[in-house]
Order: sequence, then structure tokens, then C-alpha cells
Amino acid sequence: MVIITVSFLFLISDEIKAQYLTASITETPVVNIGAEYFPLDTVTTLLYESTFGETTCTTRFNGKGYMQEFRSDDFEMYQLINIIDDKFSVISLDQEIDVFLFITHSISVTYSEPAELVSLPLLKDEEWTWTGIEYVDDNVDTVFISTVYSTDEVITTEAGEFNCKRVDYVIRKSSGKVTRYKEWRAPGVGLVKLEAVLDPKGFAGTIQSLLGYDEIYFTLKAIR
Repeated sequence: MVIITVSFLFLISDEIKAQYLTASITETPVVNIGAEYFPLDTVTTLLYESTFGETTCTTRFNGKGYMQEFRSDDFEMYQLINIIDDKFSVISLDQEIDVFLFITHSISVTYSEPAELVSLPLLKDEEWTWTGIEYVDDNVDTVFISTVYSTDEVITTEAGEFNCKRVDYVIRKSSGKVTRYKEWRAPGVGLVKLEAVLDPKGFAGTIQSLLGYDEIYFTLKAIR
């Protein structure tokens, strides 16, 4: 019986062998988005065309994390970010915008623990979720973050053509506020494009109601 079994294995047709080998070779590769799409680059300056006009983005290490600064004539945003245990996280956030000539609107945001936006690597079509406590000035909210790496797209901007992965975010709060935005990210560069649908409440809603914006966008203009 042992001899017959071994002989049978060697009599498998070439066609079946070919099908088996082809299936092994053409197995669908794992597609994911890794840390190279969220670079913490303290050397490069990124220049964007945005809702707030021409905006520069620089990053510096401050001992606790990486302070990323977005600046235009009328808008400033400082977010303390880092990759902690393979999670791209926001530690704190400060925003300020000059609404009118002598009126400035600003907020300061912190969390009970770093807000985990993305777990890296994130598989295509896989959802990442995080729940935590957010403090916006004197207000406390429970925040629910949902993140999906949804598709690959080629994005052409003034800075060039980039093979990007699109990441979709939905941020819900117990107060009822919902923010939705999409990021297009390229390896080694980071953010190439952003589009946000504004919630009629909160900071983004204040911008919308005072300045008439329906959405916020950032598009890469130059890399320096």
C-alpha cells in the first residue's frame, strides 16, 4: 500500500501541477499602508494651497513628540503627533484663525490618552477604530474615530504626480458632532491632499458659519 500511494503522487498530471504552482505564484499580495505614509520629517517644508490661502507645514521634535505646524496669513494649527506602538496618534491640538480684522477664534484640544488615528500597517478596506475622551477647552466629549484605507489613486498637483493611498476618517462625538475627511498620502512625503466636510457644530462649524466655507481642503504645492 505504501508503494502504491507514493506512485500515485508521482502520477499527478502536469496540468494539475501547473495549476497548483500558478495559484501559489499569483496569490494576491497583501496591500497595506505603513509608517512611510506618515513620515515625521523635521527637515522638509511642505507648501499647500488651502482654504486659508498658501499654507506652510513644518515639523520639529519637542521632546514629547513631533510638533507639526500649519501656518498661513490668517490660520495657524499646531498638532503634537507621534507614532506610538505602531499607532499614528495625535497627542494635542491647537488651532487659531483670524475671523475678521480684530477677531480671533481659537481652540485647544487634549485627550485622556493619545488619540490613535491609524494602526500601522493598515490593511486595505480594514477598519481601525478608537474611542477616548477629548477635552476642548473646558468641554469634555467622548470621541469615536473610525479609519479606513480605502483605495489607491494617482494625484497630480503643482508639486508633481504622486501614487497615493486614500485614508477616510469619520470622527463622531457624544455631543453629536461628526467630522468626515479624506487624506491622500504618498510614501516619504505624507499628506498630498486633504478634503474635509465640515460639521455645523464646533470649531469647523464656526469657520463655516463665519466665513461661508462648505469644506476645508489642502493640496500640496511644493516640497522644500
